[in-house]
Amino acid sequence: MIKTIITLAIVMTGLVISGCTDSEPATKQQFNHTLPVVPVAVDVNIGEALADPYAHETIRVTGIVNQTIDVTGYTYMEITDSTGSLWVAGYSTQLDNGTEITATGNLQIEFASTQLGRTFDIILFADSVSDGTTSVSNSPHGGPHGSGDIVTCDINVTPVDGGTRIEDIQSMSAALDGQVVKVSAVVVINVELIDEYFLTLDDGTGQLKARCPNTFNVSLGDSVVVTGSVMTDVDLGNGNCYEVLLQITDVE
Repeated sequence: MIKTIITLAIVMTGLVISGCTDSEPATKQQFNHTLPVVPVAVDVNIGEALADPYAHETIRVTGIVNQTIDVTGYTYMEITDSTGSLWVAGYSTQLDNGTEITATGNLQIEFASTQLGRTFDIILFADSVSDGTTSVSNSPHGGPHGSGDIVTCDINVTPVDGGTRIEDIQSMSAALDGQVVKVSAVVVINVELIDEYFLTLDDGTGQLKARCPNTFNVSLGDSVVVTGSVMTDVDLGNGNCYEVLLQITDVE
């Protein structure tokens, strides 16, 4: 009896060992972080844009400048084509009536301009406006929950020791996700929220959106050295989604 039990134990042990040997090793769990797809601008005419403002996330439309209105920091442009007229908001620029421009950006309905004291039924917030020779980049309405003032000038900031250029943060965002970086830049947009600033930083190589606690003293046009964590694929709600966002923890 004892001999039989020992024999069975040996057989069972062999099966267990054989099972462990023949099975595939456990696959190491990989962290799969996929950046959101950048929306492709869809070419539409003005009539199509007005008929369905929500048809496309980003559009590109061409028209003739009918009139312009300059306010602090940016320019409103009414453009027309054979299908209708549309208001466009972009960085301050000088455009003569009759100039043909192409604007790329996002449509918004019922936008109330405090500076003009009027509401636009539909308006295009332009990421870029071009007449073939003049290019205006980045919408002045780029922050969440409203618009902020902007700075427009040539920027070329010397990086600090151990600092990271904005173009490198943008190009290596997946590798830098969750990492702490130091950036030397100019504050070109400053949207003041309840308990924080929503900034756009520019160092001459690119622009970067950033959240900054209002415990720091940050003003439009400041040259700053900020330290913060890189975050990717950020959804702040209400349609405010960002491929890359810097959460600032220190300002020098």
